[in-house]
Amino acid sequence: MVVDLDNVIRRLYEEGIILFGDFKLTSGLESPYYIDLRLIYSKPSLLRMIVELYLDRLREIKEYDIVSGIESGSIALAAILAYLLNKPMIYVRKKAKEVGTGKLIEGKIDMGDIVVVIDDVATTGGSILRAIKSIREAGGIVNDAVVFIDRVQGARERLAQESVKLHSILDTPLIMRRLLELNMINRDTFNRVMRYIGGRYV
Repeated sequence: MVVDLDNVIRRLYEEGIILFGDFKLTSGLESPYYIDLRLIYSKPSLLRMIVELYLDRLREIKEYDIVSGIESGSIALAAILAYLLNKPMIYVRKKAKEVGTGKLIEGKIDMGDIVVVIDDVATTGGSILRAIKSIREAGGIVNDAVVFIDRVQGARERLAQESVKLHSILDTPLIMRRLLELNMINRDTFNRVMRYIGGRYV
């Protein structure tokens, strides 16, 4: 299945997944735009395209044993991808269960297993880094993480400091340029977002 990125970007905007305004992010940062990727689970045709794009990126990674999601945004994505790849799947909780086994990682991971971490959107990389720390403490090896959208606000650099390569399918500059070229946003919106992410992309 060949996926047209322009069509995906158009759908993200038309379906209200990319929003413009004033938002507070999980990282605590304020933002003039928001990406609500959880909506893709209610859009089967869009979800299929996005899953295919993830698979393309995962095929570029030479070696991994396990696919890991992160509570809660990427658990479903990781499960779909692991199923299609015929790989085991785990996911990392935000905090350990307070009942039962008290696990932080759900699923089976053995010493030396190579794990690729899946997330939906990366901003500063904090959620991915917490997951990586938990996986490494459990004996796993993490060299790669894959996200759908990189907001280019430090995640790639922070992961690189931990010897993890961030693979992204889309990033904010590309999305903004295409939305502008497709006449879906105006120049003021484009400039506001570009200034927000550092100005070097304007």
